[in-house]
Amino acid sequence: MKTLSIDLDDLIMALSTRYELDDPSHYLDLEQGEVIYAGEGLEGLPADLATNPQRYAWIEAVEAEPALHIMEAFIAQLADEGDRASLTAAFEDNEPFEAFTEALADLSHLRGTWFSFQLAAYTELARQWCQDHGIEPQWR
Repeated sequence: MKTLSIDLDDLIMALSTRYELDDPSHYLDLEQGEVIYAGEGLEGLPADLATNPQRYAWIEAVEAEPALHIMEAFIAQLADEGDRASLTAAFEDNEPFEAFTEALADLSHLRGTWFSFQLAAYTELARQWCQDHGIEPQWR
């Protein structure tokens, strides 16, 4: 495995950002450890992507299903039945991401707990992504 210094926040952002269109892309520079946001068009792509593709790993955003599992696991570990019921109802909505976010806004006492839980879960997803790409990450 190759050891590489990577900004954890940047990798989490790349893994967790889902788009309506497929244009925006994120890549990891396997030499520098930098997460590159290519934007909506060719101007954001690394100049040597076509000639040196082995230098970059495309970062595909996490599909909705693992993200939903994170929300579901958070709800399951809540001790308060009322909080659990409110977030379960949101989770079962046709638009669970939006409904969960709205319900969490009404449960402001849970926001910090949610963000810590989500960070831990996405840190594990980032570690797994690195492992799948032969990288031993050193988080910055």
